[in-house]
Amino acid sequence: MELTAQAAKSAIALGLQADEGFVLKCVQLAEILVVRHCCFIIGTTGCSKSAVWKTLAESFKAMGKDTLYDIIDPKAIVADELYGFMNPKTNEWKDGVLSVIMRNMNKCLPPYKPTHDMKWVILDGDVDPEWIESLNTVMDDNKVLTLVSQERIPMTDSMRLILEVSNLRSATPATVSRGGVLFIND
Repeated sequence: MELTAQAAKSAIALGLQADEGFVLKCVQLAEILVVRHCCFIIGTTGCSKSAVWKTLAESFKAMGKDTLYDIIDPKAIVADELYGFMNPKTNEWKDGVLSVIMRNMNKCLPPYKPTHDMKWVILDGDVDPEWIESLNTVMDDNKVLTLVSQERIPMTDSMRLILEVSNLRSATPATVSRGGVLFIND
């Protein structure tokens, strides 16, 4: 009940309407994140996917749970830029955006702190087999990002992976089964 009331207050503070259905989606996302470390938020463009997780983050902050998130559009960059790659000429490793964020979250390097109760990686972009399949070890019970460099970056208890997508048509059943799903209707 406390989260429901706080989500309504946070929605209003963010300039949104505290519609009962919207607040319910915020609470449902919180419930999924308690039991799953990975969640797909599915819905068409403009159906409030981003507003739901942003309102939930503000609600957690207002309730004293320090929350920080990073947003990545995985379709805006190639897979090598997302995860990292080994230079074939020099055999030198070059970090990707996701590997840097997850490593910094794991090791509590700035801007992340040990005091953060919630650290979210938001992947806001349509699912593509080219990049999503590499996340399977992160999304399953291993909770580990394994890089080509052989580095393994485990997720901590405070870390969550949230995928904001319009559909899961390009995802395999193995990928879909690894995360919780929150559907937001138009």
